Amino acid sequence: MNLLQLQAFREVMLTGSVTEAAKNIGRTQPAISALIASLEEGLGYDLFERRGGRLHPIPEAQFLLSESASILDHLNSLRHTMQGVGAIKAGHLSIACMPVHAENLLPYLIAQFVKNRRDVSISLISQSSERVYERIASQRFDIGFAEVASESPLVDADVLTTETVCAVPAGDPLASKKLITPKDLDRRDIVSFLKTHFIVKRLVEIFDKEGRQLNIRFEVQNAASQYAFVEEGLACSIMSLLSAQNYRMTRRHNDRIEFIPFSPKIDYPFAILTPAHKPLSHLARAFVDVLKNEATALLSGGGYCHIGDVRGK
Repeated sequence: MNLLQLQAFREVMLTGSVTEAAKNIGRTQPAISALIASLEEGLGYDLFERRGGRLHPIPEAQFLLSESASILDHLNSLRHTMQGVGAIKAGHLSIACMPVHAENLLPYLIAQFVKNRRDVSISLISQSSERVYERIASQRFDIGFAEVASESPLVDADVLTTETVCAVPAGDPLASKKLITPKDLDRRDIVSFLKTHFIVKRLVEIFDKEGRQLNIRFEVQNAASQYAFVEEGLACSIMSLLSAQNYRMTRRHNDRIEFIPFSPKIDYPFAILTPAHKPLSHLARAFVDVLKNEATALLSGGGYCHIGDVRGK
């Protein structure tokens, strides 16, 4: 018994005619008759009585029609679903994101992406960049957005690189400067990332080289946690331009911090991550394009961003 036999059988049962059944499913009358005959042969008995050139179903045929209806309806539903998946109107995405952008940027982009896609569902989790890499490498998630933390043969990374800026309190004398240097921050209180973060390591190198004192008074895990210390005039900070844009997007009163270019330049790479050995769905590809375009647009106004490509390295 196969689906084509069941389809021909149902059409004959519903129309009462081999001729009409053939028209409905686009086959010839002999083909429909052959399908019915092969179905009966497989069952071991006739489903119809042949009288006066017409087919008259026996009670067992009514039972088969009832039982096969759910199979054929499910197949039809599956076909429509797969057409929707191919047209990126249906499906599920699992996304892992570094904390600073899991609260605003990613939810905003997801909301815009699914607005006209009622059959698309999304899972979004907030994780450290290292954990985001791990989840993508394990193929448990479709897309990741994180700082460039490592290189893995299990992960493809579309890398975007931006420069860092110095966040200073709006009323601070440094707020009027066009460029901030280690000399300006010598002995000033700084809020920054944990000691293991690459920005902190780079700042230590720069300040030591220039003979300046780096005074990190507050250590926090992500850039969003640094905003309050700067707003209250307690410290300055060095963060990515994307984190600066995040501040402008998320704060109602976003004029309490001035973001000023920092020299010497510190590159801040972050990446859109996908599993290296798992083909992306049409839906995932579409969202990756949205994420890349939006991140680039946020940064391009300042002329800081350029796009690189690291594949499974």
